[in-house]
Amino acid sequence: MRPPEDRDMELREHISEMRDRAIKALIPYLIVLGALFYKSEYIITFLWNDLFQGKSMVVYYPLEYLISRLLISAFLAFIATYPWIIYQIYLFMKPGLYEHERSFLRLVFPFSYISFVVGALLSYFVILPVLYSTFVVEYFGAEPYLSVKESLLNSIKLTLSIGLAFQIPTVTLVAVKLRLASSKWLREKRILVYLAVFILATNITFDITGFSQMIILTAVVVMYELSILIAKVFESGENEKGIADGERSDAA
Repeated sequence: MRPPEDRDMELREHISEMRDRAIKALIPYLIVLGALFYKSEYIITFLWNDLFQGKSMVVYYPLEYLISRLLISAFLAFIATYPWIIYQIYLFMKPGLYEHERSFLRLVFPFSYISFVVGALLSYFVILPVLYSTFVVEYFGAEPYLSVKESLLNSIKLTLSIGLAFQIPTVTLVAVKLRLASSKWLREKRILVYLAVFILATNITFDITGFSQMIILTAVVVMYELSILIAKVFESGENEKGIADGERSDAA
């Protein structure tokens, strides 16, 4: 049986629905982006003093500071509107879902946001301070000059990477629930995932020390292994539930 709201749609209808949801997600994002950009100078000053202990800001080309303001505003706007974006994705998926799948997703999505925020806060309050206090220091009396854009961009990349890594258990749980993946499949693909993550981290952080890449890879490994465990426990619960339902059906 198909979900009650499911119906056959032409490709152009799917594209139209996707476009409408994307627009509804984008409009609040742009509004928040504009508001944050208006205050972005104060935000950058606060973040810079907090992360780099008041070291001098350096710009290497005329538009660098403007681009830095856009970057930090875009990142914070994404965090602020993330629940609304996820909600629009849910509404796009909703017609093809059964009621128990909808209830499951409504329960899981808030945890998705919470886990993302926890990962981002861990990066900001723990990982970034340790990273910068270790590597952003004077060498033989030479003081480092920090590019505003590159320093903030690397901070955003690392924070976003850790936040997304904390999403892995939630995404895995949804995939297992919808029968798109299994604990066995996750175990078989773990090495490929870790290799892909390390290569991706190497390309997005440009950290020649390898420290940033190892932080991201460690977060992914921990979350991925936790996901395998969660998937296995969830599958066991589903199997036990199926056996119990079958026994009640036979008894009836």
